[in-house]
Amino acid sequence: MTAAQGVKTIGESMVYWSKNLVTGRQLRAARTLAGVTQRDLATMLGINERAVRFWERKHDRRPTSAPNDARIEQALLARGVILFAEPTPGARLAEKR
Repeated sequence: MTAAQGVKTIGESMVYWSKNLVTGRQLRAARTLAGVTQRDLATMLGINERAVRFWERKHDRRPTSAPNDARIEQALLARGVILFAEPTPGARLAEKR
């Protein structure tokens, strides 16, 4: 886990959150870099495609809530894309090992 990610305990369950997904534009760039369509991402997350379109239209605003942020980040990471918030919001391909 990076410094921008964490785990918070609520009751007996642990909740993962991410601070790396910060704009709708960043989400669109990361999705494109991962080579997936809005429909593909929606299917990976188990949501309606309209939700992904809505999130991406938020351009310079935070696209979703914390639980969705973590799910999105994990789905993109599974496709080899890493999100980052600093120094500016962006995405990059993970290094192949």
